Amino acid sequence: MFRVTTTLATTLILAGCTTLGQPYVAPSVDANARYGAAQAGGAKSVTATTMWWRAFNDSQLNALIEAGLKQNLTIARAVERVIEARETAAAEGIGLPTGSASGSAAGSSAGGDVELTRSASTTLNWEIDLFGGLAKRREAAQASIDAATEEANMARLTLIGDIATAYVEAQGYQDRIHIARTTLESQNQTTALTRKQNEVGVVTRLDVTQLAGDVASTAASIPALEISLNESIHRLGVLLGQQPSALKSMFATTTQIPRLSGSVQAGIPSDLMRDRPDIRQAERTLAEAAADIGVAQADLYPSLTLAGNLSVSSATTWSLGPTLSLPIFNRGALKATVRLEESDAEQAYLAYRETVLEAVEEIENALVGFSKQQARRSELAESYTSYTEATDIADDLYRAGDTTLLDLLTAQRSLYTARDSLAQSSVAVATQYIILCKATGGGWNISGATTAESRS
Repeated sequence: MFRVTTTLATTLILAGCTTLGQPYVAPSVDANARYGAAQAGGAKSVTATTMWWRAFNDSQLNALIEAGLKQNLTIARAVERVIEARETAAAEGIGLPTGSASGSAAGSSAGGDVELTRSASTTLNWEIDLFGGLAKRREAAQASIDAATEEANMARLTLIGDIATAYVEAQGYQDRIHIARTTLESQNQTTALTRKQNEVGVVTRLDVTQLAGDVASTAASIPALEISLNESIHRLGVLLGQQPSALKSMFATTTQIPRLSGSVQAGIPSDLMRDRPDIRQAERTLAEAAADIGVAQADLYPSLTLAGNLSVSSATTWSLGPTLSLPIFNRGALKATVRLEESDAEQAYLAYRETVLEAVEEIENALVGFSKQQARRSELAESYTSYTEATDIADDLYRAGDTTLLDLLTAQRSLYTARDSLAQSSVAVATQYIILCKATGGGWNISGATTAESRS
């Protein structure tokens, strides 16, 4: 008894002066760092709580995103992983006493007398957190829950961007189909006029066949656009957790490509620590890995368990006392485990740094892309205006017999190309805006987004 007591006393003394692992401090980004793009200045205008898609002033898009956040299957799976992490931590019961109870009853008969015998027993085991190992396990479990929560938040952010992108692309394909059909109608009218002129010898058969080639070329572009339109609609259906073709009726009539009514200020890189779920998740994964080092280090020290037993039958017996375990013969393996956890933590730190750098890269690219696409669209709008005027003039001159069919065809082709390019550029501007808002971590923390995760 003296030796056990002495060892126990020494253990308690060690527990008072031993700290497991280094105190965890979350990494940070230099508050003075700035983005390279010139237009990045100003306070951050899109945050985790900003419903940036409302800048399109499109009620259909707003409704789709709202429905998607409730119905998307990827988010539902991510939420279940949060619940799984919470229940796993609860099931482990870190630091709580464990035990069991049992009882029995038996009867016997002798000479007509019945004798009933009862017995019951209870056992209890409680690990004492001498060196903070259990505290580190709880810390690691909470960090795991936090990481799963941020994964769900990232799923929301990705979903919002995907819905907005698919919707804008679908509207773009609709507009381009409308442009092609309008152009085709105009070409057919010109063809009818040209055939009449050919009949009276004003134009040659070559003019008619050239125009017929343009008509066929324009008509051939429509099926490819219709394929892309249907793919975008089908993507939206799946993103909303529905059948791929469920939203076809929404696009039965042609609408304009959503246009923006605002701009974006990206702020500074340190803002990403607050708003980017993937960075938040990487930080929580790092915190879990750091706590796991402490868990492994705790195994290098003695562990103390209080064990008790109570048995009641014909006689009542009980026992209660400490059990001390000393890691002596497997110390080499335990040290290797510590080094392994340290390596895992270093990998988690490197992954965190990479996640931050990639996030900054996304914003830098998005800032440039958004600015340049806006400038390109402005030039294309001027080009479209000029070609519209030129085509009107060429059409009037051709009908009056004052210019050749080749001049008219050239003007029509240029106008069609300008209109189609302008539509594609409008989609590109909207898409770059979506990419930029997503890169800044905007919109995933709107009201009611985490309701499912809080269920018991």
